[in-house]
Amino acid sequence: MFESFMPDLNYNNPEVTAEMTRVFSFWTNEVGVDGFRLDAAKHLIEEGAKQANTQSTHTWYNNFYPVYKAMNPNTMTVGEISGDGVSVISRYVTDNELDLVFNFPLAGAFVKAAQTGRASNIATIIKTTNKFIADSQYSPFLTNHDQNRVMSELGNDVNKARVAASLLLTSPGTPFIYYGEEIGMSGMKPDQNIRRPMQWTADANAGFSTSKPWEPLDTNYKEVNVSTQTSDPNSLLNHYRKLISVRNANPALQTGAYFEVTSNNPSVYAALSVDENEVVLTLINLSDQPITDYALTLGEPALTDGTYHTEILFGGEQVQSPDVSGGVFNNYKPKNELNPYSTLIVKLSL
Repeated sequence: MFESFMPDLNYNNPEVTAEMTRVFSFWTNEVGVDGFRLDAAKHLIEEGAKQANTQSTHTWYNNFYPVYKAMNPNTMTVGEISGDGVSVISRYVTDNELDLVFNFPLAGAFVKAAQTGRASNIATIIKTTNKFIADSQYSPFLTNHDQNRVMSELGNDVNKARVAASLLLTSPGTPFIYYGEEIGMSGMKPDQNIRRPMQWTADANAGFSTSKPWEPLDTNYKEVNVSTQTSDPNSLLNHYRKLISVRNANPALQTGAYFEVTSNNPSVYAALSVDENEVVLTLINLSDQPITDYALTLGEPALTDGTYHTEILFGGEQVQSPDVSGGVFNNYKPKNELNPYSTLIVKLSL
């Protein structure tokens, strides 16, 4: 349906399903891959003029789910289902069809917040998603192989790229990083410009290959590459690495309940991640200016009453402790001043 030269497999034919089962088995059992990304997942089987989200598509995925789980219970599928609201995409994970779905509305909100310096509707999208999709069975991201790279969308501003990464890697769900975002690779459509070879080093062919790659390299590869940024503690790559380390070390950021923390300053994004063992506060200044005029409010009861101790997980400076009464806090100001484009992640404990 996208191009006339692309094959359209007939999944109503049992022989096609049998062949796809063999394909999954090869990659799962012989190669040992962990999972599969299903492109344009909603377009599997058309019904007359209807080409998206048909009952036949849902039925096929539901029947195939136990097939690939029998190969390896830990095999994962993630569906690319763009252009639909969360109420539509939720069915793919709530009815045992796929394991995850990409959250396109949330991706757009992350990029817009980094572009504009305003938190806008991030919390609303997360809460709406959690209403329809249990257990965070969705995948936030920034951009993918069909979109202008996030660094280009952000005007090649590395500070904006940092706050975008902070939003992504403190979000609920299973975050995905499109290769090269972690070093700030840029690219605007057409597609070949957003799918250039990974820039590993400043050497020939950016360390990607000893032979000529299929697409020309970006001209900035000698400055923007993994090797150069690895040795720079303040690089975008090390920002990503530190955030990933914090996320991996703190289960509340991975699978904890999400609670919106509102701010009276639109350039301040805040959220609370809570599980049975820990509470983690995320605070991000999305703007290019220091912020002193702000206060945080947790409006939904989520915490045990008391005065909390703080442990800095990311951000490097001591902060004030919140006083919780009735399960919430009001007018909480962890720091007198939030530095421009700064991220603060704090563990709270009694």
